[in-house]
Amino acid sequence: MEVGLKVKLKTFNGDSDAPEKCNPSENYWALIGKTGTIVKPENDRSRVLMQFDDQVSDFGLHCHNDIPNSLLILTSDVEVI
Repeated sequence: MEVGLKVKLKTFNGDSDAPEKCNPSENYWALIGKTGTIVKPENDRSRVLMQFDDQVSDFGLHCHNDIPNSLLILTSDVEVI
């Protein structure tokens, strides 16, 4: 996937539903359906850095990357829009 592509999160870590006893601050599945842009190319673990259009913190989630509002996402979890 190329930097600059607009994408939508279709699953998170290969699943469309959060685990049954998922801590709300770790429920990244809440971002499924949200859109964003690829800001760093695929790494050796088949992940891209996706910067979301919505504020991830509004969902009670944390982002720990240098680029604000971004998460490392499996390439298989996103679709180009």
